[in-house]
Amino acid sequence: MVLKIEKPVHCTLIGDAMIGKSTLVQAFMSQHLPKTPYVATVLETYEGCLDVDGQKQNLSILDNAGQHDYETMRSCSYKDSEVHVLCYSVADRNSLESIQDFWVPEVNNCTRRRKPIILVATQTDLRKGVNGDSDKITTKEGEEIAKKIGADVFVECSAMEQESVNHVFEVMTSAGLRYRKKRNSFVKKMFGK
Repeated sequence: MVLKIEKPVHCTLIGDAMIGKSTLVQAFMSQHLPKTPYVATVLETYEGCLDVDGQKQNLSILDNAGQHDYETMRSCSYKDSEVHVLCYSVADRNSLESIQDFWVPEVNNCTRRRKPIILVATQTDLRKGVNGDSDKITTKEGEEIAKKIGADVFVECSAMEQESVNHVFEVMTSAGLRYRKKRNSFVKKMFGK
């Protein structure tokens, strides 16, 4: 019996520094909040596996630098990615503005074909803080930005509370598999392969 092993779905996490991208992926990988102190990410790759529609699927997650200075290095990752995962913190309005003003234009400049975009609001647990929701980005605001940038899916999560963490990665993987199927179908039509 020959076992067919699918190649991993390649996803890239994109967004400003210190908005919870690394914590999100580490929480997914370990299924609990990481206890290690924050260290700025330059480029980190994670390999994982999850069930999608009853099938095991490998996932390769690239956690990119959130500092705007690393554009050259990030641009290479955009080309190989099957899903672009744009992240912002509900507690940082600048990170949401950067999605529209910096990250979407950078991704569009570095990729030739349209790939799925998932917009992820991180750190939703911070809405419950001392200041309440008044200064935090609401779900409605996130949904509006998702529509404005043409995101395929909008998801909110909290790594701190393990809320919707797995769902984020299930959505990423499903989007990547749909993209791959559509791309392969196009190639077969064009080249008969």
